[in-house]
Order: sequence, then structure tokens, then C-alpha cells
Amino acid sequence: MKLLAGGARVFGAGEGAGAAGARFRTPICRQSGAQQLAQTVREYGRGRASAQVHSAAEEVLYVASGRGACHIAGFKYPIEPGSGVYIPAGAAWSVENPSDQPLLLVSVCCPEEPAQEVDEPAPSLDAVPPRRVVHERDCEAIPAGDRQFKLLVDKDLGCRQVTQFVGFIPPSKAPFHSHTYEEAIYILEGTGIAHTEAESAEFGPGTSIYLPPGTRHCLENPGTAAVKLLGVFYPSGSPAARYD
Repeated sequence: MKLLAGGARVFGAGEGAGAAGARFRTPICRQSGAQQLAQTVREYGRGRASAQVHSAAEEVLYVASGRGACHIAGFKYPIEPGSGVYIPAGAAWSVENPSDQPLLLVSVCCPEEPAQEVDEPAPSLDAVPPRRVVHERDCEAIPAGDRQFKLLVDKDLGCRQVTQFVGFIPPSKAPFHSHTYEEAIYILEGTGIAHTEAESAEFGPGTSIYLPPGTRHCLENPGTAAVKLLGVFYPSGSPAARYD
């Protein structure tokens, strides 16, 4: 982990506190300097994981690789790479991986709260499940300068605390700017450099970047291919809101 000016932190792929007996790691959390957000990278093997619940926190998931299903409050939702998933507070949920290919999820919980294991709820008898999953291919690309983003989970899906989005950075260097929100980033594709006004750190696939509110920063893509990132921020709003 590299600590940058303003409290920003850059975690290399594979860094972060792990959960005993599971292929999980949590780079961004209170222990590492975050305020409300906790980002966990979860790798699931074949089978169905135990159900869990947060009593007060909302959680959003993103499927980085693999296919399977997310069971939420008795409903089964197919998930695939590019899926964003919203889990309301108080909803029991679990993940099912039907294959030998690992299912890699990036989750953000807000506010940070330990999950409790619970019994799997019985399948719901309601005919129409509530909308809990969205795929990035179905989301509109929104320009922000020379960059683009796609909103995944936000208030339109019922999420009150955070906004989840994917962003695309072409070869370029943005001007320094800041946000009023706290942000957790996960690099999905590409390499680049995270800058604060005094320091810099390189990033690549699997890197996590934490940005506290008000930290002046910019992300540079010095390569020839676009950088694709997953962002989640609190409180919910627009990824385009920035202060130069």
C-alpha cells in the first residue's frame, strides 16, 4: 500500500486484510483509513456460499469475471461479467458459482458493518422480483470531458447511500480536481498513474485506490489503450461532480 498526500491510498493487486478460510481481501476499510466505505474483493469457487446479511448497511457488487447467480431475499438473479448488483440493508444474500471457473466480485459496503451469517431464506412466491441487477451494456455512456462513465447502481435502483459506476479513461492526463464525496476505485483494465499534488503511484488491473473527500488528485493514462475502472462513492450523486 502506498499512502499519498491528502490521505489517498493505492493498494496493489492482492493487498488487503483477508478473511479466515476464504479467498476474500479488504483493501479499503476503516483500518486502512477509510471513513464509510469498505471495499472487498471476493473470489468464489464452485458451489453456493453461506447466506449473510447486513442489518443497517447497503452493499453493491460488481462481477469482474465468472458467471453464476446472486440470491437476494429469496430471489435468484443471474450474474455475469459487467453486472452491478444492489443488496439492500436487511436482505439476506448469497452467491452461487456453478462452474470451476472462479467468480470474482468487487463489493463495497456502506457504512462498514460486519455481515452476519444467516439461514438461506425460502424462495419467494412473488411473481415479479424487485430490480436488483443491472448490466453495463444496458447503461448509457455519459461523457465527462474526454472521459466516459456508465452509472450502474444508484438511486434509480433503490440504493440510498452510494453510487456505483464504471469509468473509461483514454490515453490522457486529467487536470487536478477534487470531489466532495469519498470514493473507492478498483482498476479492471489498463495501467496508469494516480497523482496527488505531491506524490504519485502506478496502478494496474486489481489495484484499489481510496480517495477521501476533498483530496486533489488526477488519474493519468500514459498508454495506448483505455483504462477501465469501477468506482463507488458516498454519498450518492454524479461521478461528473468535481472541483478543479
